[in-house]
Amino acid sequence: MEYAHGHYNYALVVLSVVIAVAASYGSLDLTGRASKLHERSRKYALISVSAITLGLGIWSMHFVGMLALKLPHPVTYHLMWTLFSLLLAIGSSFLAILFVCRSELSLLRFSMAGLCMGGGIATMHYVGMEAIRSGCTIHYELLPFVISILIAIVVSYWALYLTFRLQKKDSPPIGDKAKTGGALLLGGAISGMHYTGMKASHFMSYSPPYPEVSLSESWHFLQTPLSPGVLAVWMGVTGFFLIVVLLGGAFIDRKLALESAKSSILQFDALYNNNPDLVCTFDLEGKFLHANQAAKRLTGYTQEELRGRSYRSLLPPDRIAASNRLFEMVKQGQAQHFESVFLHKHGHLLDLSVTGIPMRQGEQVVAVIAIFKDITQHKQNEEHYRKSDKLGMAGQLAAGVAHEIRNPLTTIKGFVQLLRGGAVKEEFYEIMSSEIMHIDRIITEFLLLANHQQSEYVRTNPAELMGQVLTLVQSQANMNNVAIETQFEPELPELLVDRNKLKQAFVNLVKNAIESMTMSGRGTVKVEIRRKGGTDMLFRITDEGIGISSEMKAKLGEPFYSTKEKGTGLGLMVCYKIINEHQGHIEYSDAPVRGTIVEVTLPVPGGAGGECTGISGTNDV
Repeated sequence: MEYAHGHYNYALVVLSVVIAVAASYGSLDLTGRASKLHERSRKYALISVSAITLGLGIWSMHFVGMLALKLPHPVTYHLMWTLFSLLLAIGSSFLAILFVCRSELSLLRFSMAGLCMGGGIATMHYVGMEAIRSGCTIHYELLPFVISILIAIVVSYWALYLTFRLQKKDSPPIGDKAKTGGALLLGGAISGMHYTGMKASHFMSYSPPYPEVSLSESWHFLQTPLSPGVLAVWMGVTGFFLIVVLLGGAFIDRKLALESAKSSILQFDALYNNNPDLVCTFDLEGKFLHANQAAKRLTGYTQEELRGRSYRSLLPPDRIAASNRLFEMVKQGQAQHFESVFLHKHGHLLDLSVTGIPMRQGEQVVAVIAIFKDITQHKQNEEHYRKSDKLGMAGQLAAGVAHEIRNPLTTIKGFVQLLRGGAVKEEFYEIMSSEIMHIDRIITEFLLLANHQQSEYVRTNPAELMGQVLTLVQSQANMNNVAIETQFEPELPELLVDRNKLKQAFVNLVKNAIESMTMSGRGTVKVEIRRKGGTDMLFRITDEGIGISSEMKAKLGEPFYSTKEKGTGLGLMVCYKIINEHQGHIEYSDAPVRGTIVEVTLPVPGGAGGECTGISGTNDV
């Protein structure tokens, strides 16, 4: 036996590689389009065409490569094995494309697709080699044989992975850059496998004739030998088919692009020109490029009058600087939403809600789109409601003050008439003095509620502050037979508060607790101070009084609403105001047995790291 050595026609070698790359590009293009379709029939039709395109490309590349090899003996090709190799190429391509033609892909899918594609390329090659009929037999060298198969599988995997890995459910079809890179890799896998496999092939001269498979007469034509000339015609027809597929893909791409552009234009026209709000496009200098039909209705200017005009000419002078800053931020790519005032053509002001959106071309902002919504009526309604609320509150307070003051004044007026009539008793003066003090208390609380003086915040020991509060109310507690019990957590951090205001708030709250127990004549008020979480301080005041109903709790803090017979509600309203000024809040709840729990939460400056005071203890006052 002797080896029969051949030589290559390099023009045909180049042609074989071009066929592989072109078929790969066409197949990847069709596969990318199929992955975005939802209609199953159209999707599988595109997948089938894609598989046929790639299968024909693999098959054509192989046989053009075989035609490029000139052997010293005449060569023909067995028709059955030639057609079988074509079916293998198309079938393996179909399976690989099915694995990657999904909206969401995983490494497992890519691995299976690479295995199908690479295995199909290698199987087609060696089945195609079996179709050769000549005076030689073929033997394969193991190492190049294995390397050829690995090239087919590994490079096919990377070609599919790099082409489709960025595909998401709502992403556009794969771009030309990804398709070109994938086509070069996949074409390289096909060509690399073929020529590495040919490196592994050794043709042995003077072999005995090939044994042929026995077929029935109806299939006997499959044993027909194909001459290189006939095979070249087949390759030409296949090349023509591939060209048709590529041109068809380009035509479909152009048609889809035109349909997409038409749809985008219709959507833009609906959102831009038919929008009831004013929509404008500005250049980067702030000049009107275009405005929709709402321009005349909203600003008084026609579209032609606005074109080329700066937006600054429609702004009051005091709004230009702020608008310029916002416009610059939009030019830098940051969408902005704000409220502004524009001058109407007839001179009156318009309150507008403005949304500025950057228009990009690639990464660069080339223009600014602004949407103007007229909120003039909305602003006027807000101002009307605000004034109405103020008037209503003022009327409510005035009526409450008048009512609360009229009652003691009526009493004083009656006793003055008695004094004029000569009826003089010592208790008359005491009653009149009590009523005057009541009037003075109402006025004092009303003035405290309206006080807008600057607060003086200082670091304060909460236990020391509460001790001063309890000293002030101790006499009232003694007169009402009420005991006061304190429980302060050790090492409490200092608070940053207005001492006088906060002392006044706690005096009112503790007094309310004491007065809630005047009906029973005895009881205990428990005052606790402890940390709440890492950033707050909790003051809890618990009484054993009659309690407060849910309906009454909802109205606590309202002016002139009180649970006490002669209460005005202003004292508790002042408490709410003071605690709110200190960024805290007040909560009322029912005690476990009877009575009411008042919890005041105040923030600790610096969180849990506040300075410790070292004040602690539990005692009875």
